[in-house]
Amino acid sequence: MNSHTIAFGKPDAPGKHHPAPWKATAQFEGFDVHAELFIPSTYKCELSPYEIARVIVCMMRLFVNPKIRLLVGSNHSLSAVAGFADRDVNILPIETSRQFIELALPNSEDAAGRLYWVRNYWRNAVDLMTSHADFRLAMEAFEMSTFIPHHALTLVSLWGALEALFSPSTSELRFRVSVLIASYIHPPGKQRAETQKEIFDLYDKRSAAAHGKPKHNNDHLLQTFNILQRVLRRMIEEKDVPSKNALNDMLLGVE
Repeated sequence: MNSHTIAFGKPDAPGKHHPAPWKATAQFEGFDVHAELFIPSTYKCELSPYEIARVIVCMMRLFVNPKIRLLVGSNHSLSAVAGFADRDVNILPIETSRQFIELALPNSEDAAGRLYWVRNYWRNAVDLMTSHADFRLAMEAFEMSTFIPHHALTLVSLWGALEALFSPSTSELRFRVSVLIASYIHPPGKQRAETQKEIFDLYDKRSAAAHGKPKHNNDHLLQTFNILQRVLRRMIEEKDVPSKNALNDMLLGVE
């Protein structure tokens, strides 16, 4: 349960808790925890256990269900925490605000198969998070995007991530970014050309939002989510963030 509490008693000293009376505010959010993710202390890498949990949950949001969230972190299993003394329990709320965008993945019926994808590739994502700053920016933009209350800011954030991954320079940015993303997603052919045009048009919506004159609607936002989701999925599966030279080779059809 997530509700702010106001204390009306005067504390005995600065920094001490305010004594009663306490009153809960009218704003209230409630969530149910359905599963626990255990990160053993014996697993060592450059990321902390908290950061590893964020990566895994972000992958689940990316490929299993966008509504999945990392509600709390705890030093004990929530299934057993009620039996511990308060002084021995440390529970940290994480993603407890509401999501402002409702997303749904196409063809998401095979939830078990999608969870296997997370199991098989989460180490790739962890390694890319530690070795590629642009990939980390894109993952974090995707992770936080549904919690941003203003859709124009969400659109700018997602496109900032795509630009970091695909913009070789600031010249002809709209055309270059759209062509390189389309080349990364599809081999040469009609589908690549159609995707390039779709991304080219979406970039207009990003520019309008960035300059305070938004022209986008929810469909444009969902299209952008879909593009970033496909890009991140391929990078995770291949454990590779292509260099600008590699992207140019894809564009030119160089093997």
